[in-house]
Amino acid sequence: MSPRLAPPRLVPGDLDLLERRARELASGAAGDGEEEAGNDRLVAFRLGASPCAVDAGAVERALPRIPSVLPVPSADGSERAITWVDERPVPVVDLAGAAAGGERAAPLLSGLPAVILGTPHGPVAVAVDGPLELREDRLAGAAPAAGEDEPGLRPRLCGRLADGTSVLDAGWMVAWAGRAARP
Repeated sequence: MSPRLAPPRLVPGDLDLLERRARELASGAAGDGEEEAGNDRLVAFRLGASPCAVDAGAVERALPRIPSVLPVPSADGSERAITWVDERPVPVVDLAGAAAGGERAAPLLSGLPAVILGTPHGPVAVAVDGPLELREDRLAGAAPAAGEDEPGLRPRLCGRLADGTSVLDAGWMVAWAGRAARP
C-alpha cells in the first residue's frame, strides 16, 4: 500500500496583486515586463557586413541552416528556389543576395540561415547571412518616413538599435518576400 500525501495548500501572499494580474491576463493587456521596459523582441542577422534585425513577431520560424534548396522550373521558363520544412515545400528568396545586387542560385542557398515569414500566399523562407540571434533591445532611433519604392532593392527600416543594428520594417519584409516568391 502506497502512502497517501495530503494535497498541497496554496496560500496567496497578495490577493489584490493576484486578482489584478489575472484581470490583465484575461484582457490581454498584460505584459511580461518587457513592454514596460520598452524592449522589443528581435531576430538579428546580417545582410552582407551590415547587422540587421526584424521584429520577432513577424517570424514564424528561424532556420539556422536551410535544408537542401532545389531549383524548380516555372511555366514561364524561370526557376523558383524551394526547400522542405516540416515535410512542406516552402519557397526560398535571397534577401542578402538581392540587397547586395544579385540573388544567388538555389544550390548556393543551402546551409544559409533564414527566417520564415508568413505572407498572404503562405510561408516563405528568407535567406540572410548569419548567425541568427534572438535579441531583446530598445530602438534608439526611428527611421525617417518611407517614400515610394525605388528601383532595385533597398530594405525599408523602422529604426536603429543603440549598437547601430538596422531594424527592418517587418511589414515591408513580409511584402517583399511575398512578391519575390511569386513566379
